[in-house]
Amino acid sequence: MKKLLMLLVMLLLLCVPALAEEAKDITGECEITLSPGKYKTLDRICDRDWHTIYLSNKMKNPTVTLEAPKDTPMYGVYVCFGDKVTPWLVEAKRGGEWVTVYESEGLYAHEFAPLDGDTAVRIRPNSTKQTTLCIGEVFVYGEGDLPSTVQFWEPAPEKADLLVLSAHPDDEVLFFGGTIPYYAGEKGMDVVVVYMTCNLMERRSELLNGLWTCGVKTYPVIGDFWDKYATKVDKIYDAWGKAKANQFVVEQLRRFKPEVVVTHDVNGEYGHGAHKTCADLMQKCIPYAANPDKYTDTAKKYGTWDVKKLYLHLYKENQIEMDWDQPLAAFGGKTGFEMAVEGYNWHFSQHDQGQKNKETGKYEYFVVEPRDSEYSCYRFGLAYTAVGPDVEKNDFFENIPE
Repeated sequence: MKKLLMLLVMLLLLCVPALAEEAKDITGECEITLSPGKYKTLDRICDRDWHTIYLSNKMKNPTVTLEAPKDTPMYGVYVCFGDKVTPWLVEAKRGGEWVTVYESEGLYAHEFAPLDGDTAVRIRPNSTKQTTLCIGEVFVYGEGDLPSTVQFWEPAPEKADLLVLSAHPDDEVLFFGGTIPYYAGEKGMDVVVVYMTCNLMERRSELLNGLWTCGVKTYPVIGDFWDKYATKVDKIYDAWGKAKANQFVVEQLRRFKPEVVVTHDVNGEYGHGAHKTCADLMQKCIPYAANPDKYTDTAKKYGTWDVKKLYLHLYKENQIEMDWDQPLAAFGGKTGFEMAVEGYNWHFSQHDQGQKNKETGKYEYFVVEPRDSEYSCYRFGLAYTAVGPDVEKNDFFENIPE
């Protein structure tokens, strides 16, 4: 009987999968060689400082070469580019020859390339022309499960549930709070985040890290409009080009066909003209998107689209107060507000930025706006509806069938 029991125990142990270990970050142990460049200090690509980059000279085949430490082969390399991405590849040295083991179309600024226990690899542009290679951070991993911070982006969906229009990276959490964690992370809806501006390279990495933290898995749309501080909408339109800005927003509405849109306060929260312009654009562009005679190129490409609802932050009519304090199972019981704070924590470049308080005259740093704040990220207003007024006033998707 004892032998039988021992045999049963052994069989049970064999059936229980071993707990997988997390892959070790071995970047600091690797020998790294860079092609000549303006910014080529070795630690720039492994200092975990998103402000620093490696930028090669313009040349044929600029490379970052990585050699693994002894007895610790490489099973993956995670590349975070510092500038606009172009097609790139990873080559591994096998049998004394460089062999291509991963090719990227260059669609995403953060991308993981799997390896097969290689000891020497190099990253380079996939081009026969003279070009540059610009990388912010590189992470090299040994064998095991990858950490949750490694991002595997998916293309934006053809049909979105929710489109969030943000003037700058970080506004999507500062002022819209739990919108993205709740609808993308908890509800698993198709959420497309569109940014009008993103001027600094590090802010691209910050926004990607923040969105990933908040549960977004589909790659955002990052506009190329120049960030300009002004309090007046006309000044922003002068900088962006009014027709160009309208065309851009209409194209996103037609391309992604969202049921619901969320964007900024008509007063620009604390008065920022770019925020005001986002609200102005969306109020005009929703009717444009439904009109086949407006911006005919995108109408032919994507068709027209009727948005069902538009919510503006702090809008005074048809107000709704969202409850971002509910625990979310997708985030281990953390709330939407808490996840917005975690998302903002990735926006390092903005942590010393802020504004002067209108009442006290004191300078205050930006924070995710709490419920009782003047710019509360909980308060919105239904500025447009094609499906009737909200009654329950606790869900952006009220009156929209699943």
